[in-house]
Amino acid sequence: MSAITNCELNDVATVGPLFITSEESSLLASARAGDSAAFECLVMPHWDALIRVTQRILRNREDAEDAVQTALLDAFRKLSSFHGRSRFSSWLTRIAMNAALMRLRVSRRKRETSLDELTETGEAQTRFHPVETRLNPEQEYLSKEGGALLAKGLKKLGPLYLEVLDLRNEHELSAKETARILELPLGTVKARLHRARTKLARHVQSIVMR
Repeated sequence: MSAITNCELNDVATVGPLFITSEESSLLASARAGDSAAFECLVMPHWDALIRVTQRILRNREDAEDAVQTALLDAFRKLSSFHGRSRFSSWLTRIAMNAALMRLRVSRRKRETSLDELTETGEAQTRFHPVETRLNPEQEYLSKEGGALLAKGLKKLGPLYLEVLDLRNEHELSAKETARILELPLGTVKARLHRARTKLARHVQSIVMR
């Protein structure tokens, strides 16, 4: 998808209670009607940011570009589901992250399958020496208990805290990248992350003490 130079989003007020500008609203209407040029005007200003996010996940520029292309096609198909309750850039970034994570899972499965096939044929028996990594019953129990406690604690957090924890911990993004995605000051992200972790620890502790 090539960039279009004759379109530019202006910095104008949001439309009513929605998190989109009047310019974005107009482009969205055209894109939903099938205007691919309007869609490119919407997404191309976010291209570099999307590449940075997906490359952080995939560790490879070429894979990141493929993931972004997949995400943009997916976004075009899902335009009707975007109602302006979040910023368009945030909505688009989440789709790109999902595309990158899916690509990462597929890549991992392929590597695991290739390793299994190689081992089954006996060609790698002298090269690979599997190490026993299974948890003993006590470790497995503690691991499950910890996961259950964490899940209960997370349910008590508000969406703002869950969002920043998900980007920082689950997707391993830096504080700067998280701030860029959420379009928040870096200090706000750091403060929100600190409060999220503090609240989570308190929630888990309260559950344990019951």
